[in-house]
Amino acid sequence: MRTLVVAAAILLFAAGSPLHAAEPAALPPATGLSEAQAKQRAALFAELSGTKNDAEARAVEERIWTFWRSFADSHSREFLEASREAQLRFDYDEALVYLKALVKHAPDFAEGWNQLGYVYFLAGKYDESLAAIARVLELEPLHYAALAGEGIILYQQGKIDEALALLKRALAIDPWLKERNLILDSDRP
Repeated sequence: MRTLVVAAAILLFAAGSPLHAAEPAALPPATGLSEAQAKQRAALFAELSGTKNDAEARAVEERIWTFWRSFADSHSREFLEASREAQLRFDYDEALVYLKALVKHAPDFAEGWNQLGYVYFLAGKYDESLAAIARVLELEPLHYAALAGEGIILYQQGKIDEALALLKRALAIDPWLKERNLILDSDRP
């Protein structure tokens, strides 16, 4: 545990807190975006990269989540809502039924796959979660939450170096990533 905390602290503070990534020459493309959507996505991530504090980052993150969710059609939104209601009851098996139906209905909807991966994680089904996360990242390579989730799972599996690499990638996209505090706080009693 101490190794992860020290490595994460070095990672986070090597360039000052928070970690600020160099401007990428070009963003990796996301699947199925129009030219206007690609420009909107690029602007959102540029804005996130330039945030100066946690509050600014949260506001931009919310706009990114809204952008990602905006690709849901009416059926997808119904599946997401039914899954959310099941999750609130801690009924992950039911939530998974809705999310599996969602990704079958809309296989190119990255946020549907992300939610599937998240609920698999909550249910302790890490291999299934990793498979769903892989699909998220095929569709949206800048999905910092999916990268962080994959890092957390790999850490739990004892794959510390791989976990840190993924967390570093997530922090390069979102320098104010909420999970950065969990990593640093994990060594405190």
